[in-house]
Formats: sequence, structure tokens, C-alpha cells
Amino acid sequence: MSGDITSKVMLWDAGTEVNQKPGEGADQAPRQAGPNTGTMEKEKIQQASERKDGFNYAPSIKVMIEAK
Repeated sequence: MSGDITSKVMLWDAGTEVNQKPGEGADQAPRQAGPNTGTMEKEKIQQASERKDGFNYAPSIKVMIEAK
């Protein structure tokens, strides 16, 4: 496999802490004071795009594989 595989990469939500605006939340790495310090949540593991939390999880990266 080589080339652009972006469409094969999925973002998953573990459901362990309440979601915050992507890339800005105080309880997201590297800003979080320590593991499990955000507000606890008990949701099932699912793709982030399936969450109904009001945030946009549009692709923001491109993943390429190149043979060497």
C-alpha cells in the first residue's frame, strides 16, 4: 500500500471524558494537568464523527505512505 490513505484513517472517541472543542480544550493533551483529570463521561467507544456533541471533526490531516 502506498499513496494517500487519509480516507482509511478514522478518529475514535473513547468516551472517558467529556469532549471539548478540538484542539482548544483545557483537558486535552498537552494542556491537561494529568491523565483522567477532565470531567468524567461514560459513553461507548465510537467514531468521533458519530458523536452528537456539537463539535466538527472534519479531517485536518493528510496521511501518506511512501515506499523507501
